[in-house]
Amino acid sequence: MTNRLKDRETPLRILLVEDDQAAAKLYRWVLMNEGYEVVLAPSGEEGYALATERSPDLIIVDVMLPGMDGYMLCRQLRQNMVTRSVPILIVSAKSDIVDKIAGFEAGADDYLSKPFHPEELVLRVKALLARLRSSALAESPLYSRGRIIALFSSKGGVGKTTIAVNLAIALHQKSSGNVVLFDADFFFGNVGVYLNLPPFYSILNLISHLSNPSAILLDQVLVPHASGIRVLMSPYYPEEAELVEASHVKDVLSFLSETHDYVVVDCQATYDERTLTILENTNLIVVVTTPEVGAIKNTSRFLELAEKLGIPDERLQILVNRADSDVGVNVREIERTLKHPIAFQLPSGGRTVVFSVNRGVPLILDNPNHPFSQQIAAIAEKLMTIPQRLTAE
Repeated sequence: MTNRLKDRETPLRILLVEDDQAAAKLYRWVLMNEGYEVVLAPSGEEGYALATERSPDLIIVDVMLPGMDGYMLCRQLRQNMVTRSVPILIVSAKSDIVDKIAGFEAGADDYLSKPFHPEELVLRVKALLARLRSSALAESPLYSRGRIIALFSSKGGVGKTTIAVNLAIALHQKSSGNVVLFDADFFFGNVGVYLNLPPFYSILNLISHLSNPSAILLDQVLVPHASGIRVLMSPYYPEEAELVEASHVKDVLSFLSETHDYVVVDCQATYDERTLTILENTNLIVVVTTPEVGAIKNTSRFLELAEKLGIPDERLQILVNRADSDVGVNVREIERTLKHPIAFQLPSGGRTVVFSVNRGVPLILDNPNHPFSQQIAAIAEKLMTIPQRLTAE
């Protein structure tokens, strides 16, 4: 759902891809008289670029275009994460049933044969937009397009980043979906190090362009990993962390969830406004702790804070890392202390996990049969089945 569907005072934007100047002028005049904003493109290539840059609410495409024809344009728009859900109306002088079938197979939502009365064009446009609006309104604001899973701990050294990295890859393996790992430790993020990725781009390259996001922007700022996931890095220099504001974080989460099936967020162990923004705008919060007095105490304090923030218990999933450590505190005692069920337990990976971190090769890739890797995979499967609720409007 686009922002313009939420804001009725802003005119809905229609992208018209038509190389016939006379026809384009007529269609534009008719649609503008109905209160729509109309953006023109004379070719398929330019239409594709404008579709990713201008975020139209509907696209009208003529089949006969110079270069990329209308069918190819439809297929490319449907393959793009940013434009795949935008309604497409094909207009064409080709009126045979074979041509119409080709249009629908290419991804069009409707097909209008020329010549047609301008009123029919308006009715088709209104019908498509009404269908889109009905679909958007049918979705509760408690649900988002992609699932956001935040990993948080109020104490460092509990293995949170190691879990986040392996979990993101497991989600991609289990779902075959688009997964992005967001390093939200803005001061000392280590996700890139754990994955052996070069620090070319970071969230700073994204936040300055959030007013006009596009698939091209995604390719420029998200670093691909050999596992199939993509990574949004934290700032390279700690002093640059202050350039990231809470409003930026909320916009980044919204953008990433609109373009990915899963957004895994590795949070920093602080209660600053940015971290609280993440926690308030996620579907699930995996709270990582260990069987140590300090970690358990901090987790208990966090659960108290979560209650004050109005975060419901069902969004909180407690994960005990190194649960098999023989340190005098068992999982049942942790549950009694926290007064919250333990959702997940991870065995200690010992030197094998440390070695994988130092090599920059996540254990779930290097040794998928290791007990740690197998349990991470099981956690990913479980997280995929939990109902997707989001408290932020």
